[in-house]
Amino acid sequence: MANLNDLTVPLLDKLAKEIGIKLSKKDKKPEKISKIKSVGLEELQLKQLIHKYYEQKSTPKKTRKDMISELKGRVKLLEEQVKFLMSEISVSNVSITKENNRDLLTVTTDLAEIKKFIKSLISPGESITIDELIEINEIQKIPLITLKHSIYDLIDENVFDVAEGNSRQKIGGKIGVLVRK
Repeated sequence: MANLNDLTVPLLDKLAKEIGIKLSKKDKKPEKISKIKSVGLEELQLKQLIHKYYEQKSTPKKTRKDMISELKGRVKLLEEQVKFLMSEISVSNVSITKENNRDLLTVTTDLAEIKKFIKSLISPGESITIDELIEINEIQKIPLITLKHSIYDLIDENVFDVAEGNSRQKIGGKIGVLVRK
C-alpha cells in the first residue's frame, strides 16, 4: 500500500490543497508530510487520497519525443490538405457569395476546359492508357471524380472509344485505354 513518502512534492502539494492545508514552498518533503498527518484525517480518507495521487504519479506521461512525432504527423496531414486545396483552386473557379449574412465559398470546376485539354493530348487514331493519362502533371491537379466525369462525357460525345487494356488504373473498373476517334 502506498504511503505519503511515495508521493512527489508536487503531488503532496495537490493533496494538501484538496484537504484545505496551505503548505509553504520552503517546506521540505518531511515537513509537508508531517503537516498533512497533523490535520487528523481519518485513516481511510487519507489512504484514498494517497491512492488517488499515487495513481497520478504512476500514469505515464507522453514523452517529448511522442508529442513531436504526433505534431509532425499533424503538420504532414495539413501540408497534404493544403496541396489538395491548391490543386482544387488551380483548376477551379472560386467565388464568394453572401447568403443570410454569411460568406459562402463556392468552388466550381469547368468540365469543358478539362475535356478540351484531354482531347488536345490525343490525336485521332491514337490511344492512351489511364496510367499514362494520370501521370500527366496537369491531370494530377484535377480531382479524380472530376476526371472521371470528363472522360465519361467524352465517351458519351463519341470522342473516345474504350478498351480494357493493360492499365493498372481503370475508370469504372473496366476502362483502361482511351482511343481517340
